[in-house]
Amino acid sequence: MSIKWDKVTWYSKLLAVVLAVIIFYVGFNLGQKKKDIDSANPVPAKQNINIPTSVTIKTQNIKEENFTGTAPIISGSGTLAKESQAYVDKTVADFKKQADTDVPAMRKEFGADNPTANYEIDIDAKYIKSAKTESIVMTVYTYTGGAHGNSFYKVLTVSVANSKILSLANIIKSSEQAAFTEFLKKELNSWKPAGSDAPAVFPEDVAALTFNSFTNWSMDAKNLVIYFDQYEIGPGVLGPVAFPLPLEKIKNFLN
Repeated sequence: MSIKWDKVTWYSKLLAVVLAVIIFYVGFNLGQKKKDIDSANPVPAKQNINIPTSVTIKTQNIKEENFTGTAPIISGSGTLAKESQAYVDKTVADFKKQADTDVPAMRKEFGADNPTANYEIDIDAKYIKSAKTESIVMTVYTYTGGAHGNSFYKVLTVSVANSKILSLANIIKSSEQAAFTEFLKKELNSWKPAGSDAPAVFPEDVAALTFNSFTNWSMDAKNLVIYFDQYEIGPGVLGPVAFPLPLEKIKNFLN
């Protein structure tokens, strides 16, 4: 018997039914096997994943009637960016208030071109990240007359896990804070900056440090960095100091 494929007959209908049954059977079995595999290997429930907040830092120029300078614009949706920008805004606003009070009288007395009658503020910001922390390190320089200006740090550090602002007490074991302080003092007293043959700090200033002195700090993949303002641990020529402590050397102090 020859099948005429271009003509509908009883046997062509029967063949179509048989093919449909076979396709259904194969598809059903494949679907059942997939279901069994999925049951044996359930997909883990979605977990809350903390995605580090993106931080953007740009610099703006400041040109006011009574002072000039630069300041960062820190953008980001997280606590770190918002708190850092709030600090910048307040610092510039307070400096403006001081300049607007001091400078007009100084210009009247000494002349508009006198250096003492030209105030300046410059704020630099840098983003630093470790596996557990994010920091913005702000260096503030102000000039309000005299031979030299003044420089100091403001560092904000938050937890990557929950965006809460951290203190160094969150990083150093409570039982080890006194030992950590003595360790850091010893490191500072023996520190010799590149190109110097003598210690750079004033021992009496270092001796006065306590654990609560270490308010400005950051952490990266290799170091815990403690920041000291100009004049805090040594002569003014030393400037502000960013003092790194290798994590490998202080691992016994860390939480």
